[in-house]
Amino acid sequence: MTSFSFITAGCGVCHPGGGSAEFDRNGNRYDEFMREKGYTAGGDNDFDGDYYQAHWNNTGVLEADCMICHQPEYNFSERQQQLSNLNFKWAPTAAAGWAAVTGSIQGNIAVEVNYNFSLFDANGKISPHIVREPRNEACLNCHAQPGWKKRGANFSERSDVHLRAGLKCVDCHPAGSKALDSRINEQEMHQIAKGDDPGGLVRNDLDNSMLDCDYCHSNGHLGAPVAKHTWLPPLHLDNIACQTCHIPQRTIKPAQFQAGDAFNPGTKIPSPGKHLWTFYGPDMRYYNHYGNMGMMGFDDKPTDPFTPVLARYKGKIYPVNRVHSAWPAIESDRESGLMQPKMGDIYKMWMTHFDDPDKYPDLSKIQDDNDDGVIEVNRAEEIDALIAAITSMLTETNYPMDGKQVVWAMDDRIYTSGSEFRTIPKETWEASVYGNVHTYNHDVYPAHTALGINGCTDCHSPNSRFFTSVIRYPFDKNGNSITMPQHKLLGINGGLLMLGAIREAYLKPVLYFLMVVVCGVLIGWAFKKLVENRHAILPPLFSREWMPLVITIASFIGFLTLLAQPQLRQYALPSRFWFDSNHFLVSVVIIIGAFIFAVQQDRKMFQVLCALVVITAVAGAIMLLKLPFIGFLTRLSYSIFDVAIVLSLTTIFIISFTKMWEI
Repeated sequence: MTSFSFITAGCGVCHPGGGSAEFDRNGNRYDEFMREKGYTAGGDNDFDGDYYQAHWNNTGVLEADCMICHQPEYNFSERQQQLSNLNFKWAPTAAAGWAAVTGSIQGNIAVEVNYNFSLFDANGKISPHIVREPRNEACLNCHAQPGWKKRGANFSERSDVHLRAGLKCVDCHPAGSKALDSRINEQEMHQIAKGDDPGGLVRNDLDNSMLDCDYCHSNGHLGAPVAKHTWLPPLHLDNIACQTCHIPQRTIKPAQFQAGDAFNPGTKIPSPGKHLWTFYGPDMRYYNHYGNMGMMGFDDKPTDPFTPVLARYKGKIYPVNRVHSAWPAIESDRESGLMQPKMGDIYKMWMTHFDDPDKYPDLSKIQDDNDDGVIEVNRAEEIDALIAAITSMLTETNYPMDGKQVVWAMDDRIYTSGSEFRTIPKETWEASVYGNVHTYNHDVYPAHTALGINGCTDCHSPNSRFFTSVIRYPFDKNGNSITMPQHKLLGINGGLLMLGAIREAYLKPVLYFLMVVVCGVLIGWAFKKLVENRHAILPPLFSREWMPLVITIASFIGFLTLLAQPQLRQYALPSRFWFDSNHFLVSVVIIIGAFIFAVQQDRKMFQVLCALVVITAVAGAIMLLKLPFIGFLTRLSYSIFDVAIVLSLTTIFIISFTKMWEI
C-alpha cells in the first residue's frame, strides 16, 4: 500500500486522520507539497510511496477528526461514503452533520458544501455536542468488526460482566489526565492506554499502560469487588493470567485459520479481493466471515461457543486465538522475508480460470478433500499446482521474476514445491510467523462461572482442557487438522500434569472420604469409652457392647445416603470447592492429629507417623517457597504432600479402628 491507497482501501474509515493521513514521512503536508513539486494527480510522481498515483492535490488530506470519538451523533457511514468518493478534506464536515457534501473527486463531479446554518450563531461559530469521554459506541465503530474477526469479541452486556456493570471502554483505556500511567498522564494527551497483545507491535512503548484486572480488583477501583484468592496455592497466580480462569468460554467464534491461497465462494462478500481470504473457526470449519458481517452486522453475530486455546506469553498462561495462515508468496534471492503477489492479480487469475478452465489449468487440481464445500490447498500436487499457476500468471503480467520464485507459506513452513519446504523460527505461542496471536481480554464472565468454582478438578482432571488437542497445522493430505496436546503447547510435562490430574480427581476424593470414615470410627470409639466408663449415665440399650459398632455403621450409612442425593448433599455437606479451598487447613488438622496419635503409639507406629509428618512438612515448604531452580520438584511436591496426608489419615484410621476393637 501507498500512503494514499491506505485510505482508499478502506483503512481510512477508522483511522481518525492526522499523522500519516496528513503528512508525508518528511513532515510535508501532502496536498501542499504535491502542488509545490508540480506532481500530477494519479501520476508516477517519482515513484515516491507517499505520492505514487495519489490525488492529494484534489482530495485534500485527512486532518485529525476529533468528532469521530467525541461527538455521539457522528455519522460513521457518511464518513465512509465521502472517503470512497475521495472527498477526504470534506469527510469530517459531512460526518459531523454540519453540512451536506455532494459531488465526488472519484467521479470527477465538482464538490459542493451546503452548510446547515441553523447550527451556527450570528458570528458564524458552532457549538457542537461534545462529550469528554467517548461513548462505547464510538469505540465500537472501529473496534467491533476486527474484534469479532480476531478474537471473537462480542462487546455486549450479555457476555461481559464489566459492560453489564456499566463500565465504559475508557474506564480501562483512559488517556490524558484520566490516565494513571506516567507515560501518558498529561493534560489532553491523546495516547490511549493499551495492554500488551502478542499479535500487535504498534506502540510497544505503551504496553500495559491500561488499568488491568489486578489494579481494579485489588483496591476496589470504580466499585470493583476486591478479589481474594486465598484458597489458591501461590504457584497459580504467578503463572496464570486472570483471563485464563475468568474467560473459560467464548460465545462468538473468531478466525483461527485464514487461508489466502484459495478462492472463497461465500455469498455477499462486499469486495472482490476479500474472496481470497477463506476463514475457518476454532472448530476448523469454514465460515463466511465477510459475508456474515455484511448480512448480519455486528449486532446479530451467531452464537458459537467454544473453549479458548491456552498459550504461555511472557511467563503467564493466557487464553488466546493462535491464527494459522496459508498464502502464496514471492521469495527473492536478494532480500529476506516474503512478498505477497498483488491480490487483484490473484483474484483475476481465479476468475479467468472459472470462466475458461483451459486458462491456468493447474488450478483444477485443487480440490475439496474434506467435503466442507470449499477447496483447500493441502496435498503435494495441490501445492505444486498453485505455485505453477501463480508463476504462469506473474510471467504473463510481465512481473520481474529474475532471482525470484513463487512459494507457498503455511504457518512456519515455506514450500518451494509440494515435497520440499523449510521451517522458519517462530515464538512458542505462535501458530504462524505470518498470523497473529490475540489474547482474550473482553467478554469476561462473572466470578461464579470462572474456572475453579467447582474445585480444583475444573482444571486438574483427566477431562480438563489441558488434555484436549489444539491445532498444530490446519490440514493434512486428507483435509483433516493435525493436532497436538494442549499441555505440549504450554511446555508442561505431560507426566506431571497427569499426576496432578489423578491427585485431584481420585486421590483427594479418597482423602475426603477417609476423613468421614475416620470421623465415624472416632465417634464410635468415643462412644465405646463412654460405655466402658462406669460413671457414664446411659440408657440400658446404649450400654450394650455392640452399640458403638452400630453407631459407626449408622454414621457411615448416613454419609452414603447424603452422597446419593445431590440436592441434600449440597445442603448438608461442604462443597468440593470448600474442601479444596480449605485444603491447607484440613491438612494441618490431619498433621496435628497424626502427631498426637504418634506420641501415644508404640515405637514402630510412632516412627511411621513422624516420617509422614516430616514428608508432609517438607513438601508443603517446597510448595510455598516456589524456588525457581527446582520447578520440577515444586510441582511434584503437590502430589507428594497429598499422598503423605492420605497415608497419615489411613494410619490414623488403622490405629483408631484397632484401638476401638482391641485388635
